[in-house]
Amino acid sequence: MRTVTLTKPSEFAAAWSEQYDRLAWTFADMLGKKVRVTAEIGCGDGQLTIPLAKRASNLQFVLVDRFANTVHGSYSRNYRSLRSNLKKMKLMKRARIVVSDYSRWIATQDDETYDAVISSEFLPEIDSAETKQFIRECYRLLRPRGVAVHSFLSPVPRNIRQKFLIIADSNPVWTNTPPKEWFSPKPKLVIKELRESGFHRIRRKVIRSNLVIKADAARSLLRSWEIKDSFFKAHEESLNTRGFEIPDWVIISAVKSQRVGWNMLGHNFSCRLKRWEKTRQVNVGQKA
Repeated sequence: MRTVTLTKPSEFAAAWSEQYDRLAWTFADMLGKKVRVTAEIGCGDGQLTIPLAKRASNLQFVLVDRFANTVHGSYSRNYRSLRSNLKKMKLMKRARIVVSDYSRWIATQDDETYDAVISSEFLPEIDSAETKQFIRECYRLLRPRGVAVHSFLSPVPRNIRQKFLIIADSNPVWTNTPPKEWFSPKPKLVIKELRESGFHRIRRKVIRSNLVIKADAARSLLRSWEIKDSFFKAHEESLNTRGFEIPDWVIISAVKSQRVGWNMLGHNFSCRLKRWEKTRQVNVGQKA
């Protein structure tokens, strides 16, 4: 695929949509034709949901996101955009939206409920300890032979333009919303956690974005990511001449085995016990 260079903010929406179209093809291939009930964690405004639903008519979605306010309220707008996009594409009957923190929602879900658990750009929002727990919970929620697919931008830059963007979006000097631990997790760590949780048939695919962004387009995108004005002042010339490049996409899939190991049996029991304790506390409170 040829490299696309954007200089105007008006060009970005179509280019970003094309990125997620390419991701959707890969997700659809990794999920296969037998998957139906699919939980998407951190769905946002449906940037992956919509193209994936168009390519995989077998999927029924449970879309989970807290849609919380940030400094500029960008995520809260995602809820309205998601509903609008689903209605526009006539997908409301295939999707149920859940407004919730992901961990609270997961704690309410029974074992082996879903055929697939997916996410895109969700793992960068949590840290290594949370990633370990999240992947174990994905395993618990999946039915035997269920599929987990997670995508994120590579934390390892392939060139100076990609490094430029990673620094801007992860260094507290430059961003108002620094990550908890990383720009994105290293693929090897995600694969390790999947394997230790009991998943098998682990696949990794890398898709080059080939998307270079300069000038006003670069400034517009970075402001939407809540990059500080000081970054623009310090790197004005670089943004105009060299710009930055969206890092490569990493997509990792894994399948739940039919046989559950002792570690996961213990984990499942622990999760059930926690849910029972929460229910008991609520009941006691109501009686009081």
